[in-house]
Amino acid sequence: MGYELIIQREDDEKKITVKEWKNYLDSDSEFASFEDYSATLGEGEVLTVSTPNAGLWKAANGEVPFTFSEKYGWITVKNPENWIIEKMISIADKLDAVVLGEEGEKYDKTYLEENPEIEDFNMTKYKNIKIKPFDPDKKWWQFWK
Repeated sequence: MGYELIIQREDDEKKITVKEWKNYLDSDSEFASFEDYSATLGEGEVLTVSTPNAGLWKAANGEVPFTFSEKYGWITVKNPENWIIEKMISIADKLDAVVLGEEGEKYDKTYLEENPEIEDFNMTKYKNIKIKPFDPDKKWWQFWK
């Protein structure tokens, strides 16, 4: 769950290509390419998800994954805060593209100027909430136990 912002061209006939995206990744020293993402679950189990042509932005505020869809020519980020949206706008400018929300709303420099009070879309303000550890024996639909 969450909200996704998308870097894409306004003209559907001129999608962002893998080559353009990889050229951008190579040109930005803060980015690293990666093809899959792994996370360690309970008891040492590892879950690996394929993320072809993804980029990891290693910013001062943290690492942010940017995923690329070759089918649609989109670059996406989940739940971006304003500092990430600012980077997305910068990337979009370099790729002759725009940043759009899931409902088609446009994010640009004007948006950032008009919405400085928006903290972030992430769960950072809830970081002190206690979450039960993953239990591999519990069925996924038994979330209340």
